[in-house]
Amino acid sequence: MAGGAVMLLVIRNRDTTRDVDAYFATNPQEIRAAAAVVAHNEGLPPHWLNDGVKGFFYSQPPTSLWAEYSGLRLYTVDPDYLLAMKVLAARPQDVGDITALIDHLGLSTAADVLAIAQRYIPASLLSPRSRYLVEDLMAQRELDRQQEIPNGAHTSDEAGSEQPPPRENTADE
Repeated sequence: MAGGAVMLLVIRNRDTTRDVDAYFATNPQEIRAAAAVVAHNEGLPPHWLNDGVKGFFYSQPPTSLWAEYSGLRLYTVDPDYLLAMKVLAARPQDVGDITALIDHLGLSTAADVLAIAQRYIPASLLSPRSRYLVEDLMAQRELDRQQEIPNGAHTSDEAGSEQPPPRENTADE
């Protein structure tokens, strides 16, 4: 599995996904037929299980076993590979997922994020849009971090505007 299904089931940053992106390593026709039966029985859209993601794999993705049932093993792409895929796509709807993956992986700089992307995707395929998105996201995260209230150093009045901390009386006053 990849995409939104991994974000939902592994990263847990969302409650829903439109479909399940999957790569069928073996027996794709049988899997599609079984998915069609599930779609019919459960009232799901016909392409709820979507193997189109295979066209976006630029290298063999590292995977982890997520679940195993009799006759079925479900693997997910590893979060760093999914981050690379999301950075490559650089779609506005992926910003929340990219941010969640950055947090999950403990990354702190744009260079860290881009290094992971380039581990799996040739640098020549990373568009300026992808690079700008990552750089803007990380710059905004740094600004947000700097604006956090450090140890109660600032307080807010009822209107929410920032006020300096109250001065302590000293013997010199």
